[in-house]
Amino acid sequence: MDRSFLPVSFEEGKEYYKNFKEFDVVFVTGDPYYDHPLSGMSIIARLLDKKGYKVGIIAQPLSDEDYKTCGKPRCFFCITSGLLDSMLANYTPMLKKRENILVPERALMVYTQKIKQLFKGSITVLGGVEATIRRFTHFDYKDNKLRRGILNDTKADLLLFGNAERSILTLLGRMKKINADSFEDIKQKLDLNSIEGVSFRIKKSEINAKIRKLPSYEECIEDKQKFNLLTRTFYLLPDDAFIEGCGSGFIRHNRPSHTLTEKEMDYIYDVPFTRKLHPASKNFDFNQSMVKNLEASVIIGRGCWGSCSFCVIPLVQGKEVAKRSRKSIVKEIETLYGNGIKKINDLTLPTLNMYGSRCALYKYETEIYSQITEEKISVYDKKDYCNQECVGCKFRVLSDDLYPLLEEVEKLNQKYKGTSLELRSAIRHDIILDQKKLFRKIMQFVTRLKIAPEHLSDTVLKQMNKATASAFREFLEEYEKVSKEQGTKKNLVPYFIAAHPGSTMKDMEETKKFCSDNDIFVNLTQVFTPTPGTISTATYYTGENPMTKEKVYVARTFREKKDQKNRLLSRDDDFVDDNG
Repeated sequence: MDRSFLPVSFEEGKEYYKNFKEFDVVFVTGDPYYDHPLSGMSIIARLLDKKGYKVGIIAQPLSDEDYKTCGKPRCFFCITSGLLDSMLANYTPMLKKRENILVPERALMVYTQKIKQLFKGSITVLGGVEATIRRFTHFDYKDNKLRRGILNDTKADLLLFGNAERSILTLLGRMKKINADSFEDIKQKLDLNSIEGVSFRIKKSEINAKIRKLPSYEECIEDKQKFNLLTRTFYLLPDDAFIEGCGSGFIRHNRPSHTLTEKEMDYIYDVPFTRKLHPASKNFDFNQSMVKNLEASVIIGRGCWGSCSFCVIPLVQGKEVAKRSRKSIVKEIETLYGNGIKKINDLTLPTLNMYGSRCALYKYETEIYSQITEEKISVYDKKDYCNQECVGCKFRVLSDDLYPLLEEVEKLNQKYKGTSLELRSAIRHDIILDQKKLFRKIMQFVTRLKIAPEHLSDTVLKQMNKATASAFREFLEEYEKVSKEQGTKKNLVPYFIAAHPGSTMKDMEETKKFCSDNDIFVNLTQVFTPTPGTISTATYYTGENPMTKEKVYVARTFREKKDQKNRLLSRDDDFVDDNG
C-alpha cells in the first residue's frame, strides 16, 4: 500500500496503524479520495489522524463490497456527499441528467440507508455541504416542492453542519469514554446540547423554551409565508440555536461553531497532505484531469460576508472570514517551492480581498476549550441587532492584510528562481474600490481577473443583494486605470447569472447592452439553480422576497430560462443554441 495516503480498507488499516483492531471513524464520501486541503473530507480525516484516531475512507461506494471494505468503526460512520450537493452534481439547471457521475442522487439518504442495512446498530453522522444546506425544511429543485430536513429523510443519528473540526473532535472525545452498542444507549451521556454545530432529534419534553422555535415542516407546506419566515429567521440570526418540528418529532439545531481562530487554522492546515488523487480512485484519468491544476493551490482562509442572496458559502463556511497567519501560508508556499513546484496556482479564499476583514460587532468575549489546539481560547459573539447587510456596513472593518502576504511571496519568488504565483480566486469588485492599493498589488499576480457582477440590472441586483450597476461601472474605470499604470491589458472574466428571481428578458437586454457598451466579453453565464437554504431559493419558491416581503417575478419555464441565458451570450440578435 501507499502509506502516504490514509487507509481505504481494513487490510490497509492493519498496515498503517499499530495494534489495529478497528477504525474509530470511517468516512463515506461521494467524491474521489483527493488528499488535498481543498477537500473538506480530507481536512477532517487528516486532523483526526493527527489527533491519534484511526481513520478509514470509503470513496464513491457503488457495491455492497465497497461499503464493507473498512468494516464497522468503533465510533461512527461519517457520511458526506462531497464538495457538491448530490442533486446539483447530478442535474444541470435545466434538470438534464449529467453523465458519468458516481455520486448517487440524494447521496446522504442512499449512503446512510446502506450503512444501516449492512452494519446493524452502527452510528451515522452526516456532514459536509449537502448536510449543511438541507438541515432545515428546504425547497428541492428536482422535486419542485419542500422537503423535510435531511436528518428526517435519512434517519441518520447526528448532523454536523458548517465548519466541523471542533464539533467532531468534541464528539469523539466524549465517545472515547463511553462503551455502547447503539446511539440511543449513549445519546444522553454525550451532552449534545453543549456541542456547537450539531443537529439532533429531541423529544417534546426536552425542548428548551428559551431556544427560538422555527415554523414546522407541516406549517411551511401549508403556508408559503411560514417558509419565508423560517428562511428570514435563520438568515437574520445566523449564530442562534433553533428547534424545528416535523411530524411528531423535533430537531434541535445548536448554534454554529464560532469562527476558527488564526492559531486553529494554522494547526489544521499544517497537517501533511500528499496533494494527490488516490491511485485506486474510480475514473482516475477523468478525475485527475479535473484536479491537475489544483495541486499547488494554497488555502488562506474560509468564509464570506458578501451576503449574496443565492450563495451557500456563508451557510457552509461561515459569514466571518477565518484566516491563516501570514507565517503559516508563507511556510507552506516555501515548502512547495522547495519540493520542486514552480507555480502556485492560487491563494484560495471565496473572496480574495476579504482576507483579514472582520465585523466590529463581534465584541463580546467568551472563553471556550479548543479540541484543535487543546487549550482555552477566546471567541467573540455578536449580541447587538444586525440586519446582516455586511457590505457597506459601518461596523465592517476591511483589511489589506493580503498586501504584505503578497510581498512575502515576491521575496520567495526571488529566492527560488523560476517560481511564480497566479491569483485565480475572485475579488469583490465593489469592496476593492475601498482597497485601491491592494487592487494594484493583486493585479500584479493575475493573468485574468475573475469578478462576479452576476447581473447589471439594478432591479435584479437588488434581489441578489449585490452592488449597483454604477458600482461596477466605477470598478471598470479603476480597472482601466490600473491596467494603464501597469502597462498591461489582462483579461477581465465576469460571471453572470440568468433567470435569477426578479430577472426578465428586459433585464437581460439591459445587461447585454451594458456589456456591449463597455466592451465586456461575456462567456461565463449560468442559469440560476435554486439551491437549498438561500434567500433566492425561498424567493423562487414563494414568489416573494422573504426579507422585504415584496412580490418578485420568477422565470419558471425552461424555455424562458434558456432564452435569458442565450440573450446574454448571443453575439448578435440571434440566440445561440443551448442544451444546458
